[in-house]
Amino acid sequence: MTLAIQTHESATNSTLAANVGATAADPYGFTRLLMTEAHERIAAAHEWSAEGDPVAVGLLVESAVNLLGALRSRLDLQNGGAIAANVDDLYDYMCRRLNATDPTNGLAVLHEVSHLLDALRSAWAFMPAEVRAASRN
Repeated sequence: MTLAIQTHESATNSTLAANVGATAADPYGFTRLLMTEAHERIAAAHEWSAEGDPVAVGLLVESAVNLLGALRSRLDLQNGGAIAANVDDLYDYMCRRLNATDPTNGLAVLHEVSHLLDALRSAWAFMPAEVRAASRN
């Protein structure tokens, strides 16, 4: 099972790398892509946790944490005000929760972080077009 997860991980990373060039000119779209990739890895970790494969779960959680770190690094904390600071705190919280995952609370943590990230992705999806356009400048 672990081999399948590593193959999936490699394929997903290839897909992500292929999309980087297309979305580099669109920071909004690239951020949305990173959120989606992190959310998919957390969902996969949840499935593998239910299957009882801690190695696969660990790989997927690590990958999700890396993607959340990339999202954090994209925040403009200088100009983003309280919203950017709050989103930074939320990403930090999600990373800390995922890093503290153990067999006794694993599914609950994965569910919690998935829910938080999904809410953030939903808010991002409804960002007004003028705000998205301004992010390209």
